[in-house]
Amino acid sequence: MLKSIIISAALLLFCTTLFAQSENFGGFKQVYPIADDPSIGFMSSYIKSEPILFEANPIVRFSIYNNIVKKLNDGKNRAQAYYIAAKPQWRMYTENSLPVKMPSFKVLIGTQQVFRCHDSNLLILSLESGHYSNGQSGCAFSEKYDDASPQCDSIYATINDKTNLTAILNRKNGNFSTDITEIYGNYRFNKLDANYIPCRTHSILAGLTIYHDNFLGLLPFGGYSDADIKIYGRLRFHVGYEYIHTLKKKCLFLKDGARYSLLEKCEIIQGAHPSVNPFRSVTTASLFPFSGSKEFGFFASFITGHDNYNYRFVDSGVMGVVGISFISFPPFTIKK
Repeated sequence: MLKSIIISAALLLFCTTLFAQSENFGGFKQVYPIADDPSIGFMSSYIKSEPILFEANPIVRFSIYNNIVKKLNDGKNRAQAYYIAAKPQWRMYTENSLPVKMPSFKVLIGTQQVFRCHDSNLLILSLESGHYSNGQSGCAFSEKYDDASPQCDSIYATINDKTNLTAILNRKNGNFSTDITEIYGNYRFNKLDANYIPCRTHSILAGLTIYHDNFLGLLPFGGYSDADIKIYGRLRFHVGYEYIHTLKKKCLFLKDGARYSLLEKCEIIQGAHPSVNPFRSVTTASLFPFSGSKEFGFFASFITGHDNYNYRFVDSGVMGVVGISFISFPPFTIKK
């Protein structure tokens, strides 16, 4: 019964997210070229003893100012957006007693700056900063004690370079908390069709995530503990490539206007505990079959390396995901 309620709630929240971004943004005027997209998908598990049913990412961005569509529609060379992003991440497990454990929450203040290059190519710079945590109170490596208690601190004191963090992780309510800043650059090589809408895109992405101790780098709250940062690692480097192609003719069951994309993203953690696999690779194939709803699609991902679910980055292996997504940067007119 509880699982059914949670599944229904997750689906409702995901659909509400899509509706809010669709209707309130007035025909997708509030687009974001560099973005984690809302998605929900069924996935396999890293840990055999902890089977995952699905993961939901009902991401919402609350626009403060966004003229990206307007400026590019008008043939301008500069555009920008300012916003607040709420990025929850929920996983539902097959366990009856704890179907949802250690959810993630990111709340970030962000800006994206868009520069036109060579008529239709775009250079985008993104800066987001805020807080990342899972809202839990337990010791990260013991279910018996609270976080920051003397007993929890004594457990941290026993951790050395040979400790297997996956084996001792508190998977019930282990606390994860840090302030975070993410810096990305994206260059998009666009080929436009007769209506000046991108029909073929090569997109190159590079970025850096910094875990730090002050909110927005200034205010002294929300950061990590000294013991935790030795396990987290301060820096995460990102690179990615995506190919996007819009079909001009019918292909099998797809009508003209449908499109597909192939995406590869890699991440490397610097400074984490030796038992953590620093590498993560996500290979994703997406299909957007509805020309009238360019933002809605289906995806399948193959993941290898460390996990990305707050403290579960100490886990590593191979995972598969299939689901639906709602992209934040569908094709639109870019006038020369």
